Amino acid sequence: MRRASALTCLACLGSLGCALGPRALEETHGRYNEAYRQVDSEELLRNIVRLRYGDPPAEVEVTGIAAQYELSAGAEARPFFGTESVSGPFFRSFSRVLPFAAAGGANRPTLTLTPIHSGETVARYLQPITPEGIIFLAETSWPVSTVFRLWVEGVNGVPNAPSASGPTRSFAPEYAEFRRVADLFQELQDRGELTFRKVEVEDPGDPIAADRVTGEALVEARKAGYEYRLTPDRKAWQLVTRSRRLFLDLSPKALEGPEYRELVRLLNLRPGLARYEVTRSAVGFVDPPPGAPPSDRVELVTRSLIQVFFYAAHGVEVPAEHLAAGVAKPTLEPDGRVFDWRAVTGGLFAVKACRGKRPPAGAAVAVRYRGYWFYVDDTDHATKSTFVLLGPSRQLDLGAPAGDRKGGRPVLTLPVGR
Repeated sequence: MRRASALTCLACLGSLGCALGPRALEETHGRYNEAYRQVDSEELLRNIVRLRYGDPPAEVEVTGIAAQYELSAGAEARPFFGTESVSGPFFRSFSRVLPFAAAGGANRPTLTLTPIHSGETVARYLQPITPEGIIFLAETSWPVSTVFRLWVEGVNGVPNAPSASGPTRSFAPEYAEFRRVADLFQELQDRGELTFRKVEVEDPGDPIAADRVTGEALVEARKAGYEYRLTPDRKAWQLVTRSRRLFLDLSPKALEGPEYRELVRLLNLRPGLARYEVTRSAVGFVDPPPGAPPSDRVELVTRSLIQVFFYAAHGVEVPAEHLAAGVAKPTLEPDGRVFDWRAVTGGLFAVKACRGKRPPAGAAVAVRYRGYWFYVDDTDHATKSTFVLLGPSRQLDLGAPAGDRKGGRPVLTLPVGR
């Protein structure tokens, strides 16, 4: 009997011990991952909806998840009275031993939630993306048309709905020509005839008399990443600096196609070139004077992260009663009709709205706001792809040079207690 009791207790403890160590990680990692993914997606969607209504967004970051597991177990043999003990004194003997095992467990997760309001975060949201950041996103296999429609407000004076980069305006935006430019970029890229490259370029300075450059100056220039070189006639020196520049390269086949000719016309580019430098525009949307010569540059007016979110927010479907009540601002055509923002954000980002007590069955992500469910349809792959791009963009400093970009992620700690 004692041996059976001991085996029973050991079996109980052994089965409980299986939940410790690797098994605890197996059973919890996926659920924590799914829970974090859901709340993070809902927060992003809720903030986009808030911007469409002109309400301030708020972001609370999960910076830490500590899951503390505690397991306690015990075993004992309890005396048990048999019927034969009744014939003698009541407490004379115990003819039975009852094995008893007890076990208990506890899961005490500790979540660290941090409101995002630091100066560094605010600067990241307000700083326009650099051309290097545009190329960085284009190199991540997202369609170039998606990247340009979201992050570029205009190129070579062609506007991409600049009024959508902030709170909703009452007048219809200009967007049609830019939409065509983005489509042309995409067609050429899909055929392998267009690419964006980062190229190291040398810039020689003005000639310096040979007797003015000492050996010490040559060494110091090399330490600083520069270089003095003799001119071809070897009578003077030139200080050569190196920089990485961005270029739009086109294949010889592209130069023969109608897409290239249309692109040259829309962007007022110099025809016949296989390479155009990509820079940030210094003049914005100032129209070039009549008869201005064609350019050999693709000049971008870029958006900041908050401007991208405002732009995406115009893809949110607003219930008619909210427009009528004035809680959401409508955009009007010149004849007074309500402008349909799907003409701007169609094929890129769309959020639907419906009433109900529960989220729609076909929602990939849904949030309840102002009495309605706002959701991304699970079959809308274009919106889901854009949503995936917007998520990590919040953590990247795309307004900084590529080497200075920072990202963050929550830390998941799973200590197993006794």
